[in-house]
Amino acid sequence: MPIQSQIIESPHTVDIPVSDIPSWVFTGGTTATRIIPRYFDADNPKECYSLADAEIYVKRIARGLQTLGLQPDDKVMLCSPNHLFVPILLWAVIAARCVFTAISPTASKNELKYQLEDSGAKVLLVHSSKAALGLEAAQSVGMSSSSVFLFLNPNENCNEPVRSLKPWMDFWVSADEAKVWQWHRITGIEEAKQTTAIINYSSGVQIIHKRSLVANTAQGRARRARIDSSGERWIAPLPMYHAFGQIWYCMNAAQLGAKVFIMSKFDVTDFLRYLDIYRITFATMVPVIINTVIKYPHPEAFNLKALEGVVSGSAPLSPEIGRTLKTLYLSEHATVKQGMGLTETTCSLFQFAQDDIDDGRSIGWLNANCKAKIVPVDGEGYEGTAPADVEVGEIWVSGPNMMKGYYRKPEATAAATTYEDGQMWFKTGDIGYADHRGRFYIVDRMKELLKVKGLQVSPAELEITLLQHPDVTDAAVVGAKM
Repeated sequence: MPIQSQIIESPHTVDIPVSDIPSWVFTGGTTATRIIPRYFDADNPKECYSLADAEIYVKRIARGLQTLGLQPDDKVMLCSPNHLFVPILLWAVIAARCVFTAISPTASKNELKYQLEDSGAKVLLVHSSKAALGLEAAQSVGMSSSSVFLFLNPNENCNEPVRSLKPWMDFWVSADEAKVWQWHRITGIEEAKQTTAIINYSSGVQIIHKRSLVANTAQGRARRARIDSSGERWIAPLPMYHAFGQIWYCMNAAQLGAKVFIMSKFDVTDFLRYLDIYRITFATMVPVIINTVIKYPHPEAFNLKALEGVVSGSAPLSPEIGRTLKTLYLSEHATVKQGMGLTETTCSLFQFAQDDIDDGRSIGWLNANCKAKIVPVDGEGYEGTAPADVEVGEIWVSGPNMMKGYYRKPEATAAATTYEDGQMWFKTGDIGYADHRGRFYIVDRMKELLKVKGLQVSPAELEITLLQHPDVTDAAVVGAKM
């Protein structure tokens, strides 16, 4: 039965081009800006590449994957920490008309085995630190060791313990062959909608991303139209096996012309040092990183005044923590904003422009071209969580950046989505409301309220309170029977 709730539309509309991702990534900027180094190893900035360099790498790797016998829609899997060449691999897999999927470098053998089996990956690339585990997992699912490659910087040397694996450069074609090869260009809207680019694994489900990657980048470009192509510098501490890192570092940064300094792992001292010495102007963070930064014992040791904007996501950010970050480290004009998105919405769904005025409670406005509705939740009361004149309920969303669905999970896809008014609506599971200006607020998650002495208690509120303690870096609250 259709839900007759008011549809709220984004105040922004942008033209989203019909394009394949490699074409989208490599058409930004001018000939002059394309030869400027854009991606840097934060630990060793001499290791870097421009988008012109990257395009040649992408063609060599993509054509090489095809020479291995990979066909359109075959899956290529990566198990690695953040690495300078992750963006290049992601672009190359898509350029080969294959599908990129990645897993956390902290994954166990069973987790690695599950994703290999579930995705049906034909090729596995592993970082040297995961070589033995990757090879063991591959063999346990019947994958030949000849389909497992060592993922490393071409300038690195293979360590003795991993010499049994061939470096991935072994399947690259020559630069001369790459120059005459071209990836398949997508020019039709239906092909764009049906083409799978990435399968991300999140909370035990597999989410298929399509052209929505381009949609989300176009949305971000519209909201950050004031980009200084000669001086925008970003730090990349978030993992690129996740949609958050993929969208910001592999898509948005490339199109916007930002320089990206990639961290292989997060260390708070290194993070603050890189923000300082590279004069970083924009940073994506998550609440646990911000909380770690504000509890660092010597904030005066670092100068972060170049940092103009911080965007936080993945979990609610306490306004107090955001204000503390600004007070300790940032200039008067710098902004700390939180946004909201899910892997199912290709990372971003609600966000602020840098010059938006906000007190830190809202998650912002809908992304361009997106719609939302607030759907009442039967049997649940959220009195006192919002102004009396607004409707509170589950947030449903629709737009060009929605997932295709859960991979090979039609029941899960059907449970999380519904079709109304000729469009797919995704049920976020977040309880919230929109104010009279169109800004959205989240007050709870469905089915996560705890009963304490007969009262309903929100885990998110408890977590925010716990994080205010100076000795608490991260917190997760769950219910338990006593």
